[in-house]
Amino acid sequence: MNMKNTTQHLVIVMAMMLALTAVPLTFGQNKDESETPTLTAEGQSDDLTGVWEAIGVSSGNDCVSGMPIGELINVTYTFNQGGTMNAEDTLSIDRNRTTGSGIWKQISRRNYTYRFFHYAFDPTGTFLFTVKGSSNVKLSKDGNSLTENGHLELVAPDGATILYASCFSDTSHPVTF
Repeated sequence: MNMKNTTQHLVIVMAMMLALTAVPLTFGQNKDESETPTLTAEGQSDDLTGVWEAIGVSSGNDCVSGMPIGELINVTYTFNQGGTMNAEDTLSIDRNRTTGSGIWKQISRRNYTYRFFHYAFDPTGTFLFTVKGSSNVKLSKDGNSLTENGHLELVAPDGATILYASCFSDTSHPVTF
Protein backbone atom coordinates (compact mmCIF):
# COMPACT_ATOMS: atom_id res chain seq x y z
CA MET A 1 0.00 0.00 0.00
CA ASN A 2 2.74 2.45 0.94
CA MET A 3 4.53 1.91 -2.40
CA LYS A 4 1.24 2.38 -4.28
CA ASN A 5 0.61 5.75 -2.54
CA THR A 6 4.17 6.88 -3.24
CA THR A 7 3.80 5.99 -6.94
CA GLN A 8 0.46 7.87 -7.15
CA HIS A 9 1.99 10.95 -5.52
CA LEU A 10 4.97 10.82 -7.90
CA VAL A 11 2.67 10.59 -10.93
CA ILE A 12 0.61 13.57 -9.68
CA VAL A 13 3.72 15.67 -9.00
CA MET A 14 5.16 14.87 -12.43
CA ALA A 15 1.84 15.74 -14.12
CA MET A 16 1.75 19.07 -12.30
CA MET A 17 5.34 19.83 -13.29
CA LEU A 18 4.58 19.00 -16.91
CA ALA A 19 1.48 21.22 -16.83
CA LEU A 20 3.45 24.14 -15.39
CA THR A 21 6.18 23.87 -18.01
CA ALA A 22 3.64 23.59 -20.85
CA VAL A 23 1.62 26.66 -19.75
CA PRO A 24 3.52 29.94 -19.95
CA LEU A 25 3.44 31.90 -16.72
CA THR A 26 2.94 35.65 -17.00
CA PHE A 27 3.52 38.07 -14.17
CA GLY A 28 2.21 41.63 -14.25
CA GLN A 29 -0.24 42.89 -16.80
CA ASN A 30 -1.06 41.06 -19.99
CA LYS A 31 -1.33 43.18 -23.08
CA ASP A 32 -3.68 41.75 -25.66
CA GLU A 33 -3.42 42.45 -29.38
CA SER A 34 -6.00 45.28 -29.24
CA GLU A 35 -3.76 47.18 -26.80
CA THR A 36 -0.64 47.15 -28.99
CA PRO A 37 0.69 50.70 -29.24
CA THR A 38 0.50 52.35 -32.62
CA LEU A 39 3.63 53.69 -34.25
CA THR A 40 3.81 57.12 -35.80
CA ALA A 41 5.33 57.78 -39.21
CA GLU A 42 8.53 58.65 -37.36
CA GLY A 43 8.51 55.17 -35.77
CA GLN A 44 7.67 56.46 -32.29
CA SER A 45 5.07 54.84 -30.06
CA ASP A 46 1.79 56.54 -29.16
CA ASP A 47 1.70 54.51 -25.95
CA LEU A 48 1.05 56.35 -22.68
CA THR A 49 1.71 53.38 -20.37
CA GLY A 50 4.55 53.83 -17.93
CA VAL A 51 5.67 56.21 -15.20
CA TRP A 52 5.78 59.96 -15.91
CA GLU A 53 7.15 62.76 -13.75
CA ALA A 54 6.52 66.51 -13.70
CA ILE A 55 9.01 68.53 -11.64
CA GLY A 56 8.43 71.99 -10.17
CA VAL A 57 4.89 72.59 -11.46
CA SER A 58 2.21 74.72 -9.84
CA SER A 59 -0.21 72.76 -7.65
CA GLY A 60 -3.05 74.90 -9.00
CA ASN A 61 -3.94 77.67 -11.41
CA ASP A 62 -6.78 80.16 -11.50
CA CYS A 63 -9.13 78.62 -14.07
CA VAL A 64 -9.95 82.01 -15.65
CA SER A 65 -6.57 83.75 -15.82
CA GLY A 66 -4.35 80.65 -15.82
CA MET A 67 -2.13 82.30 -13.21
CA PRO A 68 -0.48 79.93 -10.70
CA ILE A 69 -2.10 80.06 -7.25
CA GLY A 70 -0.46 77.12 -5.55
CA GLU A 71 2.96 76.09 -4.41
CA LEU A 72 5.38 74.24 -6.69
CA ILE A 73 5.21 70.46 -6.50
CA ASN A 74 6.51 67.33 -8.20
CA VAL A 75 3.99 64.87 -9.60
CA THR A 76 4.26 61.25 -10.77
CA TYR A 77 1.69 59.42 -12.86
CA THR A 78 1.63 55.70 -13.53
CA PHE A 79 -0.51 54.76 -16.52
CA ASN A 80 -1.15 51.02 -16.55
CA GLN A 81 -2.16 48.84 -19.48
CA GLY A 82 -5.90 48.39 -19.51
CA GLY A 83 -6.77 51.95 -18.47
CA THR A 84 -6.01 52.29 -14.76
CA MET A 85 -3.64 54.82 -13.23
CA ASN A 86 -2.09 56.14 -10.02
CA ALA A 87 -1.00 59.66 -9.16
CA GLU A 88 1.23 61.04 -6.40
CA ASP A 89 2.50 64.51 -5.63
CA THR A 90 4.57 66.33 -3.04
CA LEU A 91 1.85 68.73 -1.91
CA SER A 92 2.47 69.38 1.76
CA ILE A 93 -0.86 70.88 2.85
CA ASP A 94 -2.59 67.53 3.21
CA ARG A 95 0.01 64.78 3.50
CA ASN A 96 -2.59 62.63 5.24
CA ARG A 97 -4.16 61.24 2.11
CA THR A 98 -4.38 58.17 -0.02
CA THR A 99 -2.63 57.52 -3.30
CA GLY A 100 -4.56 58.92 -6.24
CA SER A 101 -6.35 56.25 -8.25
CA GLY A 102 -8.03 56.66 -11.57
CA ILE A 103 -8.85 55.60 -15.09
CA TRP A 104 -7.58 56.76 -18.47
CA LYS A 105 -8.37 56.21 -22.13
CA GLN A 106 -7.04 57.16 -25.51
CA ILE A 107 -9.18 59.70 -27.38
CA SER A 108 -7.21 59.87 -30.61
CA ARG A 109 -3.70 59.17 -31.89
CA ARG A 110 -1.68 60.99 -29.18
CA ASN A 111 -4.55 62.41 -27.13
CA TYR A 112 -5.79 60.92 -23.88
CA THR A 113 -8.04 61.80 -20.97
CA TYR A 114 -8.05 60.64 -17.37
CA ARG A 115 -10.01 60.97 -14.13
CA PHE A 116 -8.58 60.43 -10.67
CA PHE A 117 -9.45 60.79 -7.00
CA HIS A 118 -7.92 60.39 -3.58
CA TYR A 119 -9.09 60.89 -0.01
CA ALA A 120 -7.68 63.41 2.49
CA PHE A 121 -7.73 63.12 6.29
CA ASP A 122 -6.68 65.32 9.18
CA PRO A 123 -3.79 64.14 11.41
CA THR A 124 -6.24 62.28 13.69
CA GLY A 125 -7.60 60.26 10.77
CA THR A 126 -10.88 62.13 10.34
CA PHE A 127 -12.03 62.20 6.71
CA LEU A 128 -11.85 65.77 5.35
CA PHE A 129 -12.60 65.65 1.63
CA THR A 130 -12.15 63.83 -1.67
CA VAL A 131 -9.88 65.32 -4.30
CA LYS A 132 -11.39 64.66 -7.73
CA GLY A 133 -9.70 65.64 -10.94
CA SER A 134 -9.69 65.14 -14.67
CA SER A 135 -7.30 66.12 -17.41
CA ASN A 136 -6.71 66.07 -21.13
CA VAL A 137 -3.26 64.83 -22.10
CA LYS A 138 -1.29 65.14 -25.33
CA LEU A 139 1.72 62.93 -25.94
CA SER A 140 4.54 64.59 -27.90
CA LYS A 141 5.42 63.28 -31.37
CA ASP A 142 8.67 61.80 -30.09
CA GLY A 143 6.97 60.20 -27.05
CA ASN A 144 9.36 61.95 -24.63
CA SER A 145 6.88 64.30 -22.97
CA LEU A 146 3.22 64.79 -22.31
CA THR A 147 1.40 68.04 -21.68
CA GLU A 148 -1.85 68.26 -19.83
CA ASN A 149 -4.56 70.69 -18.81
CA GLY A 150 -6.91 69.63 -16.07
CA HIS A 151 -9.36 70.60 -13.38
CA LEU A 152 -9.63 69.46 -9.76
CA GLU A 153 -12.13 69.85 -6.95
CA LEU A 154 -12.05 69.26 -3.22
CA VAL A 155 -15.40 67.64 -2.45
CA ALA A 156 -16.86 67.61 1.09
CA PRO A 157 -17.70 64.30 2.81
CA ASP A 158 -21.36 64.74 1.77
CA GLY A 159 -20.19 64.10 -1.82
CA ALA A 160 -22.03 67.12 -3.19
CA THR A 161 -20.44 70.28 -1.77
CA ILE A 162 -17.40 71.59 -3.62
CA LEU A 163 -15.04 73.18 -1.12
CA TYR A 164 -12.46 74.39 -3.63
CA ALA A 165 -11.80 74.18 -7.36
CA SER A 166 -8.77 74.97 -9.48
CA CYS A 167 -7.12 74.07 -12.75
CA PHE A 168 -3.68 72.65 -13.41
CA SER A 169 -1.30 72.20 -16.31
CA ASP A 170 2.10 70.64 -16.57
CA THR A 171 4.57 68.83 -18.75
CA SER A 172 5.75 65.37 -17.70
CA HIS A 173 8.59 63.20 -18.92
CA PRO A 174 8.85 59.41 -18.83
CA VAL A 175 10.91 57.82 -16.08
CA THR A 176 13.55 55.68 -17.79
CA PHE A 177 16.60 53.63 -16.90
